[in-house]
Amino acid sequence: MKNNTTTNNIKWNFTMGLIHGILFTGGQAFCNPNTILPIFLDHFSKSKILIGLSSTLIGRLGGIASVFPQLLVANKIENKIHKKPLLIFAITVRALSWGLLAFTTYIFNNTYPNLTIFFLFVTLILHTFMGGIAAVPFFDIWGKSLPSNLRGRFFGYRQLWGGTLAIGSGLIVKNILGNNTIEFPYNFALLFSLVFIFLSISYIALGSVKEPTEKVYKNQLPFKDFLKKAFLIIKKNSNYKRFIMVEILTGAGGMALPFYVLYLKDILGIRLETVGMLLSAQMLGSVLSNILWAHLSDFVGNKKVIQISTFAGLMVPIVALMTQFKNELLYLLLFAIIGFFISGRSIGNTNYLLDIALPRDRPIYISFTGTLLFPVSLFPLIGGLIVQYISYNMLFIITGVPILLGFILSFNLKESRTIKENM
Repeated sequence: MKNNTTTNNIKWNFTMGLIHGILFTGGQAFCNPNTILPIFLDHFSKSKILIGLSSTLIGRLGGIASVFPQLLVANKIENKIHKKPLLIFAITVRALSWGLLAFTTYIFNNTYPNLTIFFLFVTLILHTFMGGIAAVPFFDIWGKSLPSNLRGRFFGYRQLWGGTLAIGSGLIVKNILGNNTIEFPYNFALLFSLVFIFLSISYIALGSVKEPTEKVYKNQLPFKDFLKKAFLIIKKNSNYKRFIMVEILTGAGGMALPFYVLYLKDILGIRLETVGMLLSAQMLGSVLSNILWAHLSDFVGNKKVIQISTFAGLMVPIVALMTQFKNELLYLLLFAIIGFFISGRSIGNTNYLLDIALPRDRPIYISFTGTLLFPVSLFPLIGGLIVQYISYNMLFIITGVPILLGFILSFNLKESRTIKENM
């Protein structure tokens, strides 16, 4: 009876998690930090530093506001059997933040541009900070809800079907931004409203997940002792240190992510409605790649996922340099590879981390990794400085160097499931 109950719970959680991932990915396409937000901010300010800051807060490769709460959260919930209540609180605030932005963008519009920008950054900080709070219980729940050889397909299918929905979102974006009857910024207020709606429904599915129970530590450690234990992990585990270095070096791809679309707009002169097509191309790259990532993650290993996705990340700035020939197919290829890179990096790194973490120490691994990856969130801001004071082309060249180093270092990683089997 127990086995049947466990199997039914796995099926239920897999389904609810899948629904959440599909709607979440489809909804986030309407506020994509690589396309939508840079174009939105570009209407108010030509400062590339400000645009880099927005991606620093909510970038696809890491948001700075998510870094700060993770260790504190892990310390608080390490001895808690049920971590879902904290997750529900955090995701509720995340959804409401986009409703707030849609409302303030509509109300303040072009009359009070500074207030519109202010509430944009309030939303980004709220959304990402609560994401940092949600990250620890979220990944801990999936770490104990699904067996290791099912997680690749789980996260892969979430992104596969979510990306498919997001392709449709891109077409909606194209029609909204290309519709001359919807003036700026009401067109973006409509996009942010769609984010709010999609995320709210997705979070209802996530909130219905049945959290399994497993052994936890009996007592909550004082925070300083918790930190000592966290630092001891990285001191003893050389493979974990290499994993973090690969993550940081590969995360340098975020330096240029918010600026590819602005390069195409400012230098190559693409039209506003083309942004929707670029978004769809990114989602298509993500969709097609997830078929590969899901198979590799479950049946080959997450080391291979990390290596191949890192190589894809290396190709992004190279293709960006080639777009100066003004070929529209190259524009679409650029964003398709971006989707390929981001999707593979997400699946490979998440599952690699869940594989190497012992169950009771999973909150430590999740939170400590999020904290150590703090430099990744700063890369878009650095990218903004490079574009502002040097050039787009120099940004693309600089971006490729650390990714190349990360790709080389990834060959020294151990296969994650082999590590856990030997623990």
